[in-house]
Amino acid sequence: MEKIILCRTAWMKYYEGRANIDIPRSGAKYILKNKTGGEIYNFKNRDGKVFGNFPFISSLSLKNLDKTLNREYLENVTVVFCATHPTERIMRVVGWYRKSRLYETSQSNRYGSYYHAVTNFKNIHLIEEDDRIFKLPKTFGRSSLYYIALHPKKAKLLVALKNYIANNGKIEKVATKSKLIEGIAFQPDIEKRLLVEQTAVNFAKQFYAKRYGGMKNIKSVESEKKGWDLEVKTDTFKINIEVKGQSGAELNVELTPNEFKAFNKCSQNYHLFVANEVLSNNPIIRVFKYQKKGSIWVANDKSVLNPPIKRVSAALRLKKVI
Repeated sequence: MEKIILCRTAWMKYYEGRANIDIPRSGAKYILKNKTGGEIYNFKNRDGKVFGNFPFISSLSLKNLDKTLNREYLENVTVVFCATHPTERIMRVVGWYRKSRLYETSQSNRYGSYYHAVTNFKNIHLIEEDDRIFKLPKTFGRSSLYYIALHPKKAKLLVALKNYIANNGKIEKVATKSKLIEGIAFQPDIEKRLLVEQTAVNFAKQFYAKRYGGMKNIKSVESEKKGWDLEVKTDTFKINIEVKGQSGAELNVELTPNEFKAFNKCSQNYHLFVANEVLSNNPIIRVFKYQKKGSIWVANDKSVLNPPIKRVSAALRLKKVI
């Protein structure tokens, strides 16, 4: 039987402990209320090892994974951690341990925490928050553990999950129909600016198409002056995306009054997509999202925006011709 087990946990970015940029979301009532629990450290490197906490599980039946087992732990188990997407409200894979040792009862370590699974840090894979695309519909019941190999109706899902893990959670490229302006890198500034902006929008379309069902779900609303450039629509939610592209490495974004109004609403469905060094071979992509705790904007690379600097502008019109 396949030695693989699924564990339901809270949704976090890094699982390295409580921090001002990584508040647990969409987990059990206890962790949402107290913002703590053993599971928030499940991907923290502790001297080359990681310790997996299974929330609200005191003991588990290892014979569900190996009927011949006659000891209190099992070797070479793949532990897949899953969490409910905080916006879409669908269970997704957030990461996994490979070659882990799984204990029947909870163990304690010298770091003061309890765990059921342990493996070397090199054997883990945590998927970046925006890259968590693998869905697990109708799996978990009341328990935070799910022995997927025991459910014949989930055979196809199990095969897809194994292939996904073997492929290291890689996201396939999605081609866009947008054509980039070529051959004008050394043209006047206005043309270069247009190239930078269009390239950044193209990057954003590819980024979201990979994660939310393809280009059919991406709508360009740049001409509608809504305060954002793109919309991503699925069956359950919508994301409004303001796109900013810059040719240099320094992040220095300017927002129009309409864009700043949308930004300042601090909506959970609003993303600020910023692409730096857009015309290079290695552009820097950051997606900023608002976090209520601390009232900050946090990107996928742990960077945080400074408070916005408001500037005053004025419109001048000719009153009378003399």
